[in-house]
Amino acid sequence: MTFVRNSLAIRIFLAIAATSIVIVAIMAVLVALSMRDGFARYILRSELARFDALEQALVLSHASNDQGWPELTATPKAWNDFVRLYISPPDLPTGPPPDHPFESLGFEGLMFGGPPPGGPKGGPEGDGTFKIGDRLTLLGPDGEWIAGSTNSSGLFERRAICSDTLCADQNVLGYLGLSAPLLAKTPSDTFFLRGQYASLALSALIAILVSAGAAIIVARYVLTPIRQLESGAKTMALGDYSTRIDLKRTDELGQLIDHYNVLAATLEKTDKAEREWISNTSHELQTPLATLQAQIEAVQDGIRKPDAETLSQMHAATMRLSRLVEDVKILSHSREKGLTTAFHREDLCKIARSCAAVARPQMYDKGLTLTVDMPDTMPIVCDRLRIGQVIDNLLQNAVRYTNAPGSVRLCVQSEGDVVHLSVEDTPPAPRNEDLPKLFDRFFRAESSRSRAHGGSGLGLSVCKAIVDSHSGTITAGLSMKGGLCITVTLPKATP
Repeated sequence: MTFVRNSLAIRIFLAIAATSIVIVAIMAVLVALSMRDGFARYILRSELARFDALEQALVLSHASNDQGWPELTATPKAWNDFVRLYISPPDLPTGPPPDHPFESLGFEGLMFGGPPPGGPKGGPEGDGTFKIGDRLTLLGPDGEWIAGSTNSSGLFERRAICSDTLCADQNVLGYLGLSAPLLAKTPSDTFFLRGQYASLALSALIAILVSAGAAIIVARYVLTPIRQLESGAKTMALGDYSTRIDLKRTDELGQLIDHYNVLAATLEKTDKAEREWISNTSHELQTPLATLQAQIEAVQDGIRKPDAETLSQMHAATMRLSRLVEDVKILSHSREKGLTTAFHREDLCKIARSCAAVARPQMYDKGLTLTVDMPDTMPIVCDRLRIGQVIDNLLQNAVRYTNAPGSVRLCVQSEGDVVHLSVEDTPPAPRNEDLPKLFDRFFRAESSRSRAHGGSGLGLSVCKAIVDSHSGTITAGLSMKGGLCITVTLPKATP
């Protein structure tokens, strides 16, 4: 029972079926009312068509001085007697028969309310269908009442009384009006309505069956992708992000499927990157730890003495491990949007010169020359420590991967609302296909330039994370000097 109540297919069926039933019910009421009204008007016109003799008598008795029919309006009896002479029951010839035997036939009752005495002309029930006297009215050319009944049932038809066969407006002498019987419900009406209701009930049944078929088709069309999405979601919940839904649709469900596939691909890529991140981080941490452990064990076993050289190697391993941990921390915070920055108005040129002064002795020892090309001052809003860390990493990267003799150039330029800081060096240069990967974590353009140079493979990744936190950009390209050129673009205003 719960399944039926919660089934989307059942809800679709009930919605379509209920809508169909309501529409059929409304149409049934409107059609029944319309057909009953139309059938009544048809009967009235049929009855008026039998008044040819009465119309001709009225034309002949019309006053020539356009005074109408004064002799018929004198008393109600005069109008009734006149009508009685020139109208006959449905199954008698039109016009008054010899000796006027209408009373003997019961026509008085047919015209003025009483049922006929029985027989085929009126029926034993006397249903009142032909009570013409209570429904017939004589109207003037403007529609004003002259004689006859004043009753009205809402359904009213009239027949023009014309002086000639053309029946133009100027030839209309008046009108014969006939109202539908008040509260008259004959066996014919009952039979007619019963047939209509039966037809409408059959239409409702057919509509429900069609609704069932439509609901099945619609439910299958709608539920198939939903079930595939449900299956895919369960698969992703178990940690498998390789599932894709191969169902081409252009509607909203198709867009949802596309979003699901994009989400699955993103999660799969993220999961793979996370695994590589953990694996590479573990490997990078293991190297200085292994070096430090080997040095300590060598001292403990007496193989090596705790002299200045041994302590220097242990200190270098410790510093490398410290730098690696700090880089991992920065990247972790940047991934979580939690990289702390303290923005102040600083002089970028002053920060760059300070970093260049620290790196110049190391470059001199390796046989590299450092040139600085920048204005006297370049005020921007930034985090001084983070931007200094970026410049240090770029200069250290140039020291590690530039052959001696060589040169490194540090340049700062202003352009509109942004500042460009670039570091370019001499050969060797990375391959073109490696340029987009330089900012990936633990990526090294050349395996030979490995950990012996003291790099962790995270320097440029850290630079990108810091630049992103400043709403800037960092790009890598080939230098005019034949080596690598890395350009950092920072906004002057507060990010």
